[in-house]
Amino acid sequence: MNSKDLPITVYNTASKRMERITLLRPGLVRIYVCGLTPYDSMHVGHARTFVFYDIFRRYLEYLGLEVRFVTNFTDIDDKIINRARQEFGSDMVNRWYDVPSRYIKEFFDAMDRLYIKRAYAYPRVTENIGDMMKWIQELVNRGLAYVSPDGSVYFDITKVPRYGEFSGQKIEDLIAGARVEPEPGKRNPLDFALWKSWSEGEPWWNSPWSPGRPGWHLECVVMSSKYLGVPFDIHGGGQDLIFPHHENEVAIARVYFGIDYFARYWIHVGLVTIKGQKMSKSLGNIIPIMDVLRKYDGEVLRLYYAMTHYRKPMDFDPDALDQVRNTLMSLYAAYDELLEAINEAPEAGSKDEELISRVNGYIESFESSLNNDVNTSGAVASIIEFAKYITSTLIYNAQNYSKGALTQTLTAFSDLAGILGLLNRTKIPPSLISLVNTLISIRSQLRTRKMFDLADEIRSELGKLGVVISDVGNKTYWYIDRDRIAT
Repeated sequence: MNSKDLPITVYNTASKRMERITLLRPGLVRIYVCGLTPYDSMHVGHARTFVFYDIFRRYLEYLGLEVRFVTNFTDIDDKIINRARQEFGSDMVNRWYDVPSRYIKEFFDAMDRLYIKRAYAYPRVTENIGDMMKWIQELVNRGLAYVSPDGSVYFDITKVPRYGEFSGQKIEDLIAGARVEPEPGKRNPLDFALWKSWSEGEPWWNSPWSPGRPGWHLECVVMSSKYLGVPFDIHGGGQDLIFPHHENEVAIARVYFGIDYFARYWIHVGLVTIKGQKMSKSLGNIIPIMDVLRKYDGEVLRLYYAMTHYRKPMDFDPDALDQVRNTLMSLYAAYDELLEAINEAPEAGSKDEELISRVNGYIESFESSLNNDVNTSGAVASIIEFAKYITSTLIYNAQNYSKGALTQTLTAFSDLAGILGLLNRTKIPPSLISLVNTLISIRSQLRTRKMFDLADEIRSELGKLGVVISDVGNKTYWYIDRDRIAT
C-alpha cells in the first residue's frame, strides 16, 4: 500500500475525536511510543501497551506499509538514582548504570517472550544528552526557558499558546491543584525542568548552566524528532502519560517548531488495574510481566490483552488466563486439523467458490474490526469464529474442497492469527513438528494399550523440551511453551 489514506480510523487524543489516518509520507508509518524508565521490572500494564502497539504495527505491515517504530529508555531519572542508592550505597556514583542495564536486558527478554517485534530504534537518554543540551540552549536563547540561580533550566509554560489544550485542562485549575515543589528559582508552579542541576552523590553531565542531567519531558521530544522527523504520524503510550508528560512534550514542540502538534495522531492505551485498584508499590499489587510469563506462554498474554479494546481500562485477572489458554489451543487445533485435511484433500473440489467466499467474509470481518479504532476484541471474535467453522464444519466436508482452496483457507487463517502475534508454533521447522507428532502418535498407542507409565514418560520428556500436550477426547494437541523448557 503506497497511499497516504489508510482504511483505519483511530481516536485521536489531541483532537478528541475519531479520525481516519492519513500518512504524511505515502507507504511509511512513523510511530513513537514512550518507553520504560528501567528502575524496576516491567509489569503487566507496560506489557499491555507494547502488545497493543505490536498488533497495530503488524496490521499496518499486513496492509503493505513500512513501519518505522521507535521507543525509548529513560535511563537516567530520580527513580533510577534512588534505586541505585538503595542497592549500592556510597558506591552508587560508580555503579548506578547497573540498574538500568539490568532492567533493559529484562525488557528485551520479556519482548521476545511476548513475540513482540523489535523496534527500528531504542534511543536512550544517556546517548542523546548532547542533542538535549542544544535544544535547551536554543529555548533559552529564544526566551522560552530560563536559568535558575542554582543552574537548573525551566521551561516557561506562559509562552505556550493554549497550554493545557492537549489534556483538556485549564491553566487556572492546574495551578490551583499544583503541588508546591522545593525548587527555588522556578517562576511558575507549572514550569518544568529542562535541566536539573547536580545534587551531591548523583551522576552528572557538564553543561553551560551547571553539572546535572536533562528533564523528563524534553527527552522524548528530542529523541522522537531525531529519529522520525517532524511532524511524524503517531505518538503513543499509556493514558497515564497524557498529563503532564505528553502535554509538556506538546508544549515544547509547539514553541520550538511553531506547529500545533509534532505528531499527527496521539493514541493512548487504557490503564491496567488489579481487583479494581491502580497498581502501586504501596498496595503491593504490582504484577511483574516475567512472573506471568513463567507460567504462561506469551501468546496467552497477547490473546488476553487483545480481548479488551485498547482504550478501555483492563482489570488484570490471572485466574482468567487458563481459559484464554484453552481458547488459544482451539486456534492451534483448527490449524492442525486443517493442515491434516489438506494432506488428504483432492486436487479438484466441487465447492471451492463457496469456501473462498466464506473465508473472505472472515477476513473482511477481521479487517473491519481493526479498521475501526484498532478493535482487537472484534478481531479476536472473528478469528475464533473462523476456527470454530474449521473444526466443526470444514474438516468434516473436506472432500468437497481442493487442496488449493483448503491451502488458501489455511494461509488466510494463519495470516490473521499472525497479525495478533499468535500461532508462532506453526513456524517451527517441519522436521521438529514431524518428530513431535511421531512421539505423540506413539504415546496415543501406548495409552490405547493402557501402558500409561510409558505414555506419561513421553509426555514428561516432551514437557522438558517445552512441548505442552492437551488431550481432548480422542485427539491430542500440543504447542511449544519456552518457559517450561528444562534448564
